[in-house]
Amino acid sequence: MFRRPEELILAVVAILWVVLTYFLGSWLGADIATIVKITLATLLWVVLLFILWQQDKIRWIWPLFFGLLIACWWPYLDWIAKRGLVDNAAAADTIILAAPWYATWTFKLLTAALPVLLGYLWLLAQRRKQ
Repeated sequence: MFRRPEELILAVVAILWVVLTYFLGSWLGADIATIVKITLATLLWVVLLFILWQQDKIRWIWPLFFGLLIACWWPYLDWIAKRGLVDNAAAADTIILAAPWYATWTFKLLTAALPVLLGYLWLLAQRRKQ
């Protein structure tokens, strides 16, 4: 699986990133269900990124992964919207009809699309330099 030493180093960094995500979610005060959602989404993100990097297929799609990393934290925005309304036991089953602006799909999609757009603009600028 690890043919080069940098693959092992990157795998260790990826594991540390997932662990850091768990502790960051805990430090921010989210409930355990939200922390697990964020951590599992980040784990899936890390595994997919590692596999594509290992096969050298990430050269033109790395901006998408910045957007996906932002999307991994969407459950935290939902949790912030729910935390003041109901107790923690019922928060997972609560559906908010009038969500705050930061928990709407429009805001979430814009926050994920912004780094993707900036990344591709940067790639375009680098290509024009050549």
